[in-house]
Amino acid sequence: MPERRRIAALELIGRIRQHEIDDLGARMTALREAQSRVQDQIAALDTQVDREGRVTSPENAGYLASFLRAARARRNRLSAQFAQLETEAAMIEADLLEAFRETKINDAVLDRARDSQKLHQNRIETTAAEEVARNAYLRRKAGG
Repeated sequence: MPERRRIAALELIGRIRQHEIDDLGARMTALREAQSRVQDQIAALDTQVDREGRVTSPENAGYLASFLRAARARRNRLSAQFAQLETEAAMIEADLLEAFRETKINDAVLDRARDSQKLHQNRIETTAAEEVARNAYLRRKAGG
């Protein structure tokens, strides 16, 4: 009976770990999507600076320096945001790796527990069959 409880506990731990892995995977996907959006914003900003970042008429010459400063500041904010997302992604990757390791260890322990339970059950069945055979032999010997 304790072996069955151990196996049930290990199976429960495995299911919990799988939910944790799924949650971490979903969080990683969301982070990667956010990183992609930030990269797209940086690329759009770079395109806008390339397109509008030069003097094309005397009227816009006075605004160009302010525009370039604002664009640089926005790019710096976006780069910092991307770096923060990358840091979070690295932490989640580390958590995922640890969860995978723990899952593999749990799976190995669960397999050993199941093998042990199966071996124990086989021994019980073998002992019972030997007992039946011994009793039949003793009956035949006593009767015959």
